[in-house]
Amino acid sequence: MLELKDIYLNSLEDERVALDRINSAETPDIQSQSDKDMLWYYNENIGLADFFINSDVEACKQRFYTCARIDEYLIKNYDSRILDSGINHITYALLSDNKELIQRYADLGHKVYMWMVEHGHSTLLYCIQQIMKYDWERVKWSIEIMKTKNLKMAKGIQSDLSFFEGILEKDENKMREAIMQLLKDHKKRNKHMGIAQDYISVPALTYTKLAWLQGIEIEINHPLVPKELLPIRPLDIYEDKYDFLRTK
Repeated sequence: MLELKDIYLNSLEDERVALDRINSAETPDIQSQSDKDMLWYYNENIGLADFFINSDVEACKQRFYTCARIDEYLIKNYDSRILDSGINHITYALLSDNKELIQRYADLGHKVYMWMVEHGHSTLLYCIQQIMKYDWERVKWSIEIMKTKNLKMAKGIQSDLSFFEGILEKDENKMREAIMQLLKDHKKRNKHMGIAQDYISVPALTYTKLAWLQGIEIEINHPLVPKELLPIRPLDIYEDKYDFLRTK
């Protein structure tokens, strides 16, 4: 398995090659969309390396911002169903600390998203979006759906539900206990997170950051929840570094 440094260098080169294809007038749209999809993964890899190898939090936040901007672009232009694939995409939006982007991300959805949510399939992510919007009635509604519409899924997300209830109740201990349980279940809950699972616990970090965004500064002493990424410290400038992200 490649080390993060090698993945970082490979991702920088892969990013360059993908951008060359995207910017070529001869590239078919289907290839262009595929390259834009892959740019998300390259930015994830580079962002993780910026943090864990280069110790550059600002560069890391910029890369995570780019991940979230790619999501936004793909959903709006291709009706991508990114929101059905789990919480790791929304994680990087939160970690970017760009408040305007976070609020826009909370409103994202594809054409059949609400059907998925109402039938208990994408409800967990939708619940996170409602917390980002401070819409507590929709948070309660989401929790009820997760408990009743998809019982098989509900069995696997008891820690998530406990966290959501804790944030509704402003119960810091309940939230912390839920996060610590997610850390105990790290291998099971992060097995589809790619290279990220070796460095962060995606759900535990996501929920801890979400709490901090609500002004609840939960202290989690665990290497998979890096403390440096928890304070809300937006960059002075965020760059939309790809031409297609600057196109209105």
